[in-house]
Amino acid sequence: MEEVFENLTTTHNVKLSNAWLDLLKSVFLSTPQDLPEIILILSLICTIGGELIGMSGIFTLATIGLFLNSTSFKPGVEAFLLEFWNCLSFIGFLMVFTFIGLLIPAHTYLYISFSDVYYSLNIYFTLIVLRLLVFLLMSPILSRLGHGFSWRWAFIMVWSEMKGTPNINMALLLAYSDVSLGSERERSQILFHGVSVCVITLIVNRFILPMAVIKLGLRDVTSTKYKSVYYTFQHFQELTKSTAMALKFDKDLANADWNMVDKAIILQNPYALNQEETTEHQKVKCPDCNKEIDETLNIEAMELANRRLLSAQIASYQRQYRNEILSQSAMQVLVGAAGSFGEKKGEYMSPENIKNYSESKKLLSFLRKLLLNWVYNTKKDKGVPSRYMFLHACHSIVFTNEFEYTGYIAVLMNTYPMIICWISRLKDIYQYEIKCANYYFLTFYILEALLKVAAMRKEFFSHTWLLFELGITLVGILDIILIETDSISYKFDLTETVVFMNVVRLLRILRILKLITPKLLQVIDKRMSQQISFRYAILKGYVQGEMDVLNIIDQIASSKQAKQILLKRVIRNMDHAMKELGYLEYDHPEIAVTMKTKEEVNVMLNMAREIVKAFRSKGIIHKVEGAEINKLIMAKKKQVLELQSVIQPLNVEEAPYYIPWLSEDPEAISFIQLKRSKPHLEMDRVSSESEVAQTRSYTLPHTEYLLSGEIIGELNCLTKERMQYSATCKTVVETYFIPISHLYEGFEKKYPNMKYKMWQKIGLAITAQKIRENLSFEDWNYKMQLKLCNVFVRDIPKTTKTDIYDETVTHVVLIHGSAEDCQLRKIYKAPFLIPVTCHQIQGLEEFTKVMIIQTSVAVRKFRWNVKKYNPPRRISMKPDSTE
Repeated sequence: MEEVFENLTTTHNVKLSNAWLDLLKSVFLSTPQDLPEIILILSLICTIGGELIGMSGIFTLATIGLFLNSTSFKPGVEAFLLEFWNCLSFIGFLMVFTFIGLLIPAHTYLYISFSDVYYSLNIYFTLIVLRLLVFLLMSPILSRLGHGFSWRWAFIMVWSEMKGTPNINMALLLAYSDVSLGSERERSQILFHGVSVCVITLIVNRFILPMAVIKLGLRDVTSTKYKSVYYTFQHFQELTKSTAMALKFDKDLANADWNMVDKAIILQNPYALNQEETTEHQKVKCPDCNKEIDETLNIEAMELANRRLLSAQIASYQRQYRNEILSQSAMQVLVGAAGSFGEKKGEYMSPENIKNYSESKKLLSFLRKLLLNWVYNTKKDKGVPSRYMFLHACHSIVFTNEFEYTGYIAVLMNTYPMIICWISRLKDIYQYEIKCANYYFLTFYILEALLKVAAMRKEFFSHTWLLFELGITLVGILDIILIETDSISYKFDLTETVVFMNVVRLLRILRILKLITPKLLQVIDKRMSQQISFRYAILKGYVQGEMDVLNIIDQIASSKQAKQILLKRVIRNMDHAMKELGYLEYDHPEIAVTMKTKEEVNVMLNMAREIVKAFRSKGIIHKVEGAEINKLIMAKKKQVLELQSVIQPLNVEEAPYYIPWLSEDPEAISFIQLKRSKPHLEMDRVSSESEVAQTRSYTLPHTEYLLSGEIIGELNCLTKERMQYSATCKTVVETYFIPISHLYEGFEKKYPNMKYKMWQKIGLAITAQKIRENLSFEDWNYKMQLKLCNVFVRDIPKTTKTDIYDETVTHVVLIHGSAEDCQLRKIYKAPFLIPVTCHQIQGLEEFTKVMIIQTSVAVRKFRWNVKKYNPPRRISMKPDSTE
């Protein structure tokens, strides 16, 4: 019966473990393959720490955990980690009280007296004093090494020392070790004192630590964060109630019990503030009107806005990661940086901080410079041969491949005697042979150095690598002199000197480094290009995150003052990041082109996958067909990973083929290239333009940083207006100028469709920005592409009224000029998303253009032919009616 019970218990435990593992796979891990890898790594760490090094496996894991931070985990795993640590804490408490209640009474309680309780309390307070003294002595070092370390953290660390199972294990090992520590009573007292200190710590910390953390302002959920969640929950409730109010007007829901609905949608706020937090603001009186003013209102509003800003940035980074715009490592760095600044008051995330996170390590650049400077290839600079026959012959011998590779072969042959020198048994057997080999190879190195000096003469001493080889040879000569004069002996009397000379001999192997230098440089360059690509991806993701935040800045800030401050900061940071991105593209154009190409391929493939998903949800294709198409998409994604690591940037001849309004038309491209020109500055013209600029005042709304491939001046060419902006080159650039007369010649005579495509290109950029402001983060890519697939540009004249919205139009965006609502008499200025309540507008400028977004073809047909879907005759509902 007991065996059956044990089997049932084991089976139940196995099933329960498998259920937890399946839950862990499906909920917390992105792929099922991650779980065995994590278990294997944890097992190896515990094995190495527990068996090989002799340390506790738990202590080893805790030590390795110190090297992890918030960027080491995947997004969304924070909740799992919190539950995991709570589970470990519960297991630790359970083991502590199990030891106290079951194991220890059998050996300890028989010998307990009142003095043991006193000694336990004495030990507890003594340990606190000792820990406090240690932190006081180490505080100068910790304040410099530890980020944000202060006396508050020292106080918490003193009170929350290591406790529980590790202490009990050490007490058990000490009390029942092989070394005799005394009688059975003394061993039991040692065990009791160790366990009682743990129990006292658990009880005291249960009441003191929570209060201390709150009073010292060190709790994880700060007051600002708590209030942010509180107000967000309130806003969520208001939106729910407003939606319910709107649904009450639905005629199909008129007979629903709305009182029950109103009660059902009321949720209790789990983040309700207590009375202290709601009344903690100090009031001051205005000296003019003698009214009370909340002096912390603006500070609190800014803290809440900063909290929401960081949350929006993190959401943008995670969205880019899901759309495969950002890599996992780049996303982790950005999310970790944003999360670290979330708990720092008065500090904000900026491009400078991101640069510190994404800066490449300087070790690779140092090694590359070292290889280029030291390992100098003498064949690149042979110098001038001497007029003397002997020196000329030496020059001819030194600069031959045979001479160079003979030196490499000699170094490889010399490696074996040097290895034998480090093996004591073989060294005693072949001592004479090793000595002779050392003489022979040193003679060869001396002859090689003499030939190089004779061939290169003074230039020999200007190359670092040749001097390094000469130094190794001179040390070898010194080694032989010391041996022959009996100054040192390769016995056991001067071991340190012998080891040093053997190490110096091993430096001869470094001569091979010159042979493998090209391969090492290729490996270093590849690694550096990966680091630069990583930095480029981080900057690109940061810029995209700032652009996403700009679209929802009104929802983030609760006051106008906070909105203005956040807007200035976001625009300033974005401009600075764009400038850094431009510098990076200038220094490494091939990496920028490669990253952009791979990014767009991934975006388009993800778009294809979303379209397949939409087709499956609508029933257009079956699950089997959708799976087959997804296989093709995944195969293409694998091909993207196998793309060449570096794609060269476009040259001037290839650039026109990527201009949207040329549509890759060879004739149009040839026509544009016919009158192209490179820029040249004329001083007279520049001075005259500066004089004109002094007489007229132009406003400069903002500064925008353009990257390679951008087109400047399209709108001014279309409207024939003077440019109200100037361009300043931060780096050396190559530009492509097209005369406006030549452009209009193409508009009027040869390619009239080119002008419309240019307007369409400008309109698409503005329309995408305006539509993005009205879409959620998750639906930007897919829904926007669907909306922008069916658009056209329309002129709005000044003299007549124009209908814009009907049953086939979803959005109308004013992309240039200004227009007036014919009904409400409101004036709209570009860029502006015209509301659906406006049906007629009239232009107010010479060039007024709108971009009209239509519905899909299927919906349009249904709307146009809605009458044919009506039943042809009315069917009677009377019982006696017949067909």
